Amino acid sequence: MASEGKIIVINRTMADAENLKELIEFMDEPDVCTSTPGGWRKCVGDARLDAVFVGADLSEREIRGVVDDIGDLDPNIPIVMLHEEHARGE
Repeated sequence: MASEGKIIVINRTMADAENLKELIEFMDEPDVCTSTPGGWRKCVGDARLDAVFVGADLSEREIRGVVDDIGDLDPNIPIVMLHEEHARGE
Protein backbone atom coordinates (compact mmCIF):
# COMPACT_ATOMS: atom_id res chain seq x y z
CA MET A 1 0.00 0.00 0.00
CA ALA A 2 1.45 3.36 -1.04
CA SER A 3 1.72 5.96 1.65
CA GLU A 4 0.12 9.36 1.36
CA GLY A 5 2.13 12.29 0.09
CA LYS A 6 3.60 14.94 2.32
CA ILE A 7 4.92 18.46 1.95
CA ILE A 8 7.77 19.57 4.17
CA VAL A 9 8.90 23.05 5.18
CA ILE A 10 12.58 23.14 6.18
CA ASN A 11 13.74 26.19 8.10
CA ARG A 12 15.93 26.98 11.10
CA THR A 13 13.31 29.33 12.54
CA MET A 14 10.39 27.10 13.49
CA ALA A 15 7.98 30.04 13.91
CA ASP A 16 8.49 30.99 10.24
CA ALA A 17 8.15 27.36 9.18
CA GLU A 18 4.91 27.01 11.15
CA ASN A 19 3.48 30.16 9.52
CA LEU A 20 4.11 28.76 6.04
CA LYS A 21 2.75 25.37 7.11
CA GLU A 22 -0.52 27.01 8.16
CA LEU A 23 -0.76 28.78 4.80
CA ILE A 24 -0.20 25.54 2.87
CA GLU A 25 -2.75 23.71 5.04
CA PHE A 26 -5.22 26.53 4.42
CA MET A 27 -4.88 25.77 0.70
CA ASP A 28 -6.16 22.23 1.41
CA GLU A 29 -2.91 20.32 1.76
CA PRO A 30 -3.58 18.22 4.87
CA ASP A 31 -0.17 16.69 5.51
CA VAL A 32 2.52 19.29 6.02
CA CYS A 33 5.40 18.98 8.46
CA THR A 34 8.12 21.38 9.53
CA SER A 35 11.72 20.56 10.24
CA THR A 36 15.20 21.88 10.69
CA PRO A 37 17.71 20.95 7.97
CA GLY A 38 19.03 17.98 9.93
CA GLY A 39 15.69 16.45 10.85
CA TRP A 40 13.68 16.40 7.64
CA ARG A 41 14.01 12.64 6.99
CA LYS A 42 12.48 11.82 10.39
CA CYS A 43 9.66 14.29 9.70
CA VAL A 44 8.84 12.67 6.35
CA GLY A 45 9.14 9.08 7.57
CA ASP A 46 7.71 6.58 5.07
CA ALA A 47 5.48 9.12 3.34
CA ARG A 48 5.88 10.04 -0.32
CA LEU A 49 7.44 13.50 -0.50
CA ASP A 50 5.37 15.75 -2.78
CA ALA A 51 7.24 19.06 -2.36
CA VAL A 52 9.86 20.79 -0.24
CA PHE A 53 9.93 24.44 0.84
CA VAL A 54 13.41 25.55 1.89
CA GLY A 55 13.53 28.59 4.17
CA ALA A 56 15.48 31.76 3.59
CA ASP A 57 17.39 31.44 6.88
CA LEU A 58 19.42 28.39 5.86
CA SER A 59 23.11 28.75 5.11
CA GLU A 60 24.44 27.95 1.63
CA ARG A 61 25.92 24.73 3.03
CA GLU A 62 22.59 23.68 4.56
CA ILE A 63 20.75 24.45 1.32
CA ARG A 64 23.23 22.42 -0.76
CA GLY A 65 22.94 19.51 1.68
CA VAL A 66 19.14 19.51 1.65
CA VAL A 67 18.88 19.90 -2.14
CA ASP A 68 21.45 17.14 -2.71
CA ASP A 69 19.71 14.78 -0.27
CA ILE A 70 16.27 15.43 -1.79
CA GLY A 71 17.73 14.94 -5.29
CA ASP A 72 19.22 11.60 -4.21
CA LEU A 73 15.82 10.55 -2.88
CA ASP A 74 13.96 11.60 -6.05
CA PRO A 75 15.24 14.20 -8.52
CA ASN A 76 11.66 15.04 -9.57
CA ILE A 77 10.48 16.36 -6.18
CA PRO A 78 9.70 20.08 -6.51
CA ILE A 79 11.89 22.27 -4.29
CA VAL A 80 10.75 25.83 -3.59
CA MET A 81 13.50 28.15 -2.40
CA LEU A 82 12.10 30.91 -0.19
CA HIS A 83 13.72 34.33 -0.15
CA GLU A 84 13.44 36.83 2.65
CA GLU A 85 11.83 40.12 1.69
CA HIS A 86 13.40 43.20 3.19
CA ALA A 87 11.34 46.34 3.58
CA ARG A 88 12.96 49.37 2.02
CA GLY A 89 12.63 52.78 3.57
CA GLU A 90 11.44 55.56 1.32
